[in-house]
Amino acid sequence: MNSEYDELVNALKDKIFRLILLYEDEKRKSEVLLKDKEYLEVQLNEKKKMAEELNQKYENLKLGKLMELSGTDIHDARIKINRIVREVDQCIALLNK
Repeated sequence: MNSEYDELVNALKDKIFRLILLYEDEKRKSEVLLKDKEYLEVQLNEKKKMAEELNQKYENLKLGKLMELSGTDIHDARIKINRIVREVDQCIALLNK
């Protein structure tokens, strides 16, 4: 009878030890995944900033091209600039609501 209990206790100890090992392994995997996630978030933010900067440069180039126009095109350029200003004003008005 005593040997049966010893066997049960040893089996239980063995299972608990294996469970602890599995837990520690999953914990290490989780830490690695969290580090990867943080790295990817930093990379994503950098790419977003870069995209915003490129969009701003593109808009500046478009506006610069409008300014290069000559004579008769200046009137059209002013109309386009006024339209852009009105759109910006509308956006600001929507943001203030």
